[in-house]
Amino acid sequence: MTSSHIRIWDGDDWEKYIQLLLKQHYGSGNYQEIPAKHGGDFGIEGYSMDGQVYQCYAAQEPLSTKDRYEKQRDKITTDIGKFISNKLELANIFGETLIRRWILVVPNSESAQLMQHASKKAREVLSAHLPYVADDFKVIISTDSCFEKEIQELAYIGSIDIELPDVEITSEDCDNWITDNEGLVGNLNRKTRKIPRLDSDEKRNEFINLIVSHYLRGQNSLEHFNKNYPDFYARLECCKRTYERQLATLSLISDTSAPQHLSESLEKYKAELKEAVRSLPNTAIDNLGWEGISDWLIRCPLDF
Repeated sequence: MTSSHIRIWDGDDWEKYIQLLLKQHYGSGNYQEIPAKHGGDFGIEGYSMDGQVYQCYAAQEPLSTKDRYEKQRDKITTDIGKFISNKLELANIFGETLIRRWILVVPNSESAQLMQHASKKAREVLSAHLPYVADDFKVIISTDSCFEKEIQELAYIGSIDIELPDVEITSEDCDNWITDNEGLVGNLNRKTRKIPRLDSDEKRNEFINLIVSHYLRGQNSLEHFNKNYPDFYARLECCKRTYERQLATLSLISDTSAPQHLSESLEKYKAELKEAVRSLPNTAIDNLGWEGISDWLIRCPLDF
């Protein structure tokens, strides 16, 4: 299996996303966004009441590590310059709040040199003796990984999109799984012979490979949910276990044809998933729906 999990951000989308995370993190009354449209753009996009200011920046990707470093470095230089030069305006904004951290939030941070540059700029700020800067002031580079709790909370209520890795299941992946699981493949072989349209070895083998591919792709998605969205994962697992018990019973008494039983089971399970986690995108519903059907075909809760 190969995975591509690098998200390319538009600058405006990145800012909106980080603003949501910050507001969720600090709560009402503890974070102030700074609009840039009317007399703004002071080198910050918001600040918290505990003395942290934030600036968001997403360079236009794809970039090499060197090029990304240079763009992020220049962003720090430009906006720290504004943070110093807009002394009167910022003093009026901050009031009695002393700023201890100026934080650049970026999608990717890979350069130690950038941290060295940040320390240099922090010294420049301290040398300017600004009335709104604390003695322990620092410039920090951060990513959204610092907001894992907030990401889960906002994803759960549908305020931000759930990010799923793009995983390619190769024919080699399927072949390896089939080789390692001969007994389970035997279940699939038996069931394919009850589907009239699978009337040749070639068609049955194609169907088996597709089912294994669905299963592996869905398992990867469940692993991603378990790691990154544990609340989602718990609900998905509960939904799957509950529906599996129903399906095992229905499979014993169903008098519908194999294709109809399979198709109806898939649609009903997808409806259950959508009800369990309403903010799931349709692509995830399809992926997880087929994962469940494939798993149940491979084992035996779905039988005909």
